[in-house]
Amino acid sequence: ANNNCMFQLARLWAKQNKQEKSEQQCVAILRINPKHDDSAMLLADLLSQNQNHEAATDRICQILERHPSNYLALSKLIRLFRRAGRLDDVPLFLEIAEQSDSRALSHPGLCFCKGLNCRYSNNLIAAIKHFNLARWDSKWGGLAIMNMIELYLNPENEPQNMHRVPTHRFGNVCNCRTRRWDEKSETEFNLQTDMTVGHLLKELEIFEVPVDVNIKVKVLRAYSYLTIRSQAKIDQAIQMFIEILERRKDYLPALLGISTAFLIDKSTTKARNALKRIAKMPYSHELAEEFERGYLLLAEIYIQKSKFDLSEDLCNRCLKYNLSCSKAWETMGVIREREASYKDAADMYEKVWSVLKFNTEL
Repeated sequence: ANNNCMFQLARLWAKQNKQEKSEQQCVAILRINPKHDDSAMLLADLLSQNQNHEAATDRICQILERHPSNYLALSKLIRLFRRAGRLDDVPLFLEIAEQSDSRALSHPGLCFCKGLNCRYSNNLIAAIKHFNLARWDSKWGGLAIMNMIELYLNPENEPQNMHRVPTHRFGNVCNCRTRRWDEKSETEFNLQTDMTVGHLLKELEIFEVPVDVNIKVKVLRAYSYLTIRSQAKIDQAIQMFIEILERRKDYLPALLGISTAFLIDKSTTKARNALKRIAKMPYSHELAEEFERGYLLLAEIYIQKSKFDLSEDLCNRCLKYNLSCSKAWETMGVIREREASYKDAADMYEKVWSVLKFNTEL
């Protein structure tokens, strides 16, 4: 009957992918203590993994009804709404959180949640602004900085990080009338990005982070080398990814990183082999972003080989876990267009627009 022991057991079962046992344990805890928020949030994660998004969001909403300023629950709700394709429901809960506390506007937890909502809604400049306000807090600072680093490395959330360099989103080093880049502007922007990311990575060192997060930081550092696009830096990044994989051979962020490096180095076969390993791994919501990018990278490779059925299957796997994945809808549209199913392609592109409509900059 010890709630804490029961909860730790539920977490352990969840990590071992024993979802049914973990769910039963969470229900048992909530029967004893209906206000055990940690169990309710874990149960919401388990329900979401089974695509029961409505029940998952209901659990988090019950927590926020009792404690509107529970920013951990609010951040989890934003992620759940994203997976369910309901990002337009987020502003109401942010407003309720603001009204629940006279000092809420300056709270780093609320700033982080606003940044997360802006990031998922493709309002990148606002996302950086809100994360920046949270970056010095002992609890939220590490998470905020990691989100900032990921945004600088991959502002358009392309599956292949830095596949395109959307300079106009963070600076004015492009011709804004033609939206074309010259080599000098692109090089300057890449160097500027590398310096910014390097500074943020140094800031991250002051925070005490778990071992898993510390390895993720090394992966981000390797990604920063890829922004330079020189062969020496690409080779250095690949070596860093290899060193991580030698210690943890199935570490997904490093597998995705080395796949990205191989693609930039035009070693498509090596990239495809690494991505196939990702496609065979059991899905985890803790690494949802990495799984999504891995699926989409492999889907793009399959499209180039005209293997549309395999590409479509990977896109469906993305959408199974995240209905707000605009890139998956776009890739599906490309497949339909290649197959000359233009009406279906138009429907897919309309889905992309409905996801991106939240971006006030478009």
